[in-house]
Formats: sequence, structure tokens, C-alpha cells
Amino acid sequence: MTDVRDYGNWIDGSWVKTSGTVERSSPANGKLLARFADSSEKEVDLAVKAARKAFDDRSVWSALPGAERAKAISRWIELLVRDTDKLAKMEAEEVGKPIRFARGETEWSIELARYAAALAWQIPSDLVSNAGDANLGLVIREPRGVIAMITPWNFPLVTLFQKLPYALAAGCTVVIKPSELTSSTTLEIAALAKEAGIPDGVINVVTGSGSAVGEALTGHRGIDMISFTGSTAVGKRIAARAAEQMKRVGLELGGKAANIVFADADIDAAIDGVLFGYILNQGEECVQGTRLLIEEKIADEFVGNLVERSKKIRTGLPEDDQADLGALIHEKHMEKVLGYIQSGLDEGARLEVGGKRLTDATFGKGFFVAPTIFSGVTPAMKIFREEIFGPVLAVTTFKTVDEAIALANDTNYGLGNGLWTKDIDKAIQVSRELKSGTVYVNTFLETTVQMPFGGYKESGIGRENGMDGLLEFTEVKSVFVKLGKRAHALPHTAG
Repeated sequence: MTDVRDYGNWIDGSWVKTSGTVERSSPANGKLLARFADSSEKEVDLAVKAARKAFDDRSVWSALPGAERAKAISRWIELLVRDTDKLAKMEAEEVGKPIRFARGETEWSIELARYAAALAWQIPSDLVSNAGDANLGLVIREPRGVIAMITPWNFPLVTLFQKLPYALAAGCTVVIKPSELTSSTTLEIAALAKEAGIPDGVINVVTGSGSAVGEALTGHRGIDMISFTGSTAVGKRIAARAAEQMKRVGLELGGKAANIVFADADIDAAIDGVLFGYILNQGEECVQGTRLLIEEKIADEFVGNLVERSKKIRTGLPEDDQADLGALIHEKHMEKVLGYIQSGLDEGARLEVGGKRLTDATFGKGFFVAPTIFSGVTPAMKIFREEIFGPVLAVTTFKTVDEAIALANDTNYGLGNGLWTKDIDKAIQVSRELKSGTVYVNTFLETTVQMPFGGYKESGIGRENGMDGLLEFTEVKSVFVKLGKRAHALPHTAG
């Protein structure tokens, strides 16, 4: 029997209880997992004031030498490493994903933090020394201030660690609102930060609904920037609210990624990549390879092999260390995914495999959908155009390179795309013409911490990770210095 976790909010280095709670049950079997604080504008205000106090007292965090912030983050990382298994178990339980993927995501989050800590040593600045002997210019970067971070339920740790360690490295303080469905790991890492010696008030966590906590955060005048990961629809609302106060925003939003497979690709590698791309995290992935664009002359054989591989996918409960696919986040979302599957059937796509909820004794208490592939998909169909966020692949054929590029770009989104070819000239040509923030060549969903991440079009504003991810949390200041004599001296007049 899983012990039920009870949490308050984490504000100014202490647990703060509220009268109401939000319960989270397992999406895989329905068992109660955790209770989180159901917070209001009052708790948000307390957290923002704590973060503001910690930021404005420059000696606490914002004006420390970058090396000192790096050392504190590094101590925090050591504790994250120590607690990797504990954090991964929580993440697997609350999201419904297989434990091996939760473990990998926890380890990746730690890598992001390691890189961010290193960046704290080298926040860029510039010296303008060629403006004449009497002039000197300094271009410096300062921490942006108090950051509101609103994170989703699909990758609670990764989406947070694409923000949090970079903001800390820059000298910012934060108030985090995790999803009310998956708050445990965020609360745990905040408490670990205190254990590591990161000062009180630097990291604060307030849990509860988006309509209460999220709205209060985005409208609070003590917040200098909002960093949000989630749906495009919510991102647009946040941007509109932020515009009222001219707050900065960083938005990592939805996607409709394509995997483009040319006939000259390594076919076995491409099948592996396409399979991984559409089932990872049950398809609840903003860069999910939800569209397969396949060169017509190899389409039948490729899709046939992909279908057979999909039939062998192992669906499992979170504790199953061999599972490839887990449960969807909740029943309402499962119904949404099943609705998209029905729309594919209604609009004339061919169902090749899957297309149903799993209802046997093992999975019937959870929200499991079988890996699903549609062929014969046209750009007019909903499953081609809209973000499904489930293990559903839409297959469309093409004849020419130009047609493949046009199909890939025929979307309002632009977060990521993949392409598979042994022709390096073709790979570079197509990469340049794809309208997305990331292009994966002969791989998918594989990157390195030095690379920025973000989207074109309705997939977002700004970049996370890499040096760009750090710079998002800084303001640029120009300081012009007049040397050796007074500037703008008043003309001499007789008395």
C-alpha cells in the first residue's frame, strides 16, 4: 500500500498549511497518492512577498558572486542525485509513466542543473573601449527579478529544470506553481534547496488550480516575469494578462512535430525513432512525433513494419521497469484522446493498429490507450492539424522534398521536427527550411544541455536551456562613463 503524501505550500523556507486540499490519485490504478494545498490569492501574495524580499536584499542572492551561486546550486545537485530514486518514483506514480522513463527524466533534470550552475560563472557582459579616450561603455546583465514559473503535469521535473536552475544562476528568485496533479517532486526539490543552503525565500512553491493560483500569479504586480510551459491556449491568455503590466514572458507551448522519412534513410533506425517519438510519455509530449511524413515509394513496407513493432509495445503500471507505455494523466484527457481517434475514423483515415482503451483486469482501473496508427491522413483532418497529446500517429505520404517540407510546415505550431536521410546535403537543406525551433536529424528527441529549446509560431516565445536559457532571466543595462572631465558643463557666465 502506497503511503499517502501530505504537503503544504513551501514559502520562505517553511511549510505553510492551508485549509483546503487537492487529492491526487494514481491514473494507473486509482489509488490515493498525495494531498496538496489548495491555495488562494492569499498564499500567492505571501510567496511573492517572500521572493521579493529575498531578491531586493541583494546580499541574500541576487548580488552574490556568480561563483557563490554556482556552489550553492552544486550542493543542491548533490542532494538531487542522492534522492533520484525517490523523486523518480513520485514522478512515475503521479504522471502514470513507467519508472524507467521517470528515472531518466530525473537524471536529465540534474544534467540541466549542472550546466546552469556552470553558466553562473560566466554570465556575459561587454566593455565598449573604443568610444574615445574620455568615454567608456559597460554593457552588463542583471537578474530580471522575481519569476513566476508555471509548469505542466507531463514532465514535472524536466519542464521545471529547463527554467529553475537557470533563473537561480542568473540571480533571480522564484515562485513556482506546479500542476495540481503532479506537485510532489517540485515541493521536494524546494525543500532540498534549503538543505543545500540556498537562502529562504529564493524558491517558493504554491500549489492549487490554475484558475486560482495561476491567475493570481500572472496578475501579481510583484512578479517581474512569467515563465510558462503548457498549452498554446493558456499561453495566449497568460501573454494577454502579462501585457497589461508589460511583464516579460517566456512561453513553451504546444507542438505538432513531424518525422520526415526519406527513401534513402537508414530504415531500421528511422522505425526506431518514429516509434519512440510517438509513444514516449504516452504521447503526452509537446515535441511528440505525432505526424509521420513518409516518402511514397517506401510507405507501405515502412508502415507495415512500424505497425508490427507497435503491437509489441509493452504497456505497464508505473512500477513495471520493463514497460514502454503507461497511463494517460486522467479520465477527461483519455476521453479527449479517444475523441481524436474517433475523428480520424469519421474523416476517413485508415486505422492500422490500436484505437481503443485498455480495459482488462490489469489496466481497466486506469486510463490506458493502446498505441494507435492511422494511415491515409490528409492535411485537412483534425488528427493532422491539432495537438492530440496521446499515443496516436498520423501517417501522410509525399513524393518530393519540397512536398515534404510543405507538409511539415503546414501547421500553426513550430516546436520541433525530425528528418531521416543519409544525404547530408538534403539534411541541411531541409533543416534550414523547416519552421521549427529544433530539427532532429537521424534521431528524435535527442539533444544536449548546451542547445537552446523553444518554438516558432504558436509554439512559444523565448528559449530555454543553453546560454539562451540563462539570458532569458536577465535584463541588459548600458552604463556610459565619462572619464577625466565633467560632462555637459554649463557655460561660464560673469557674475
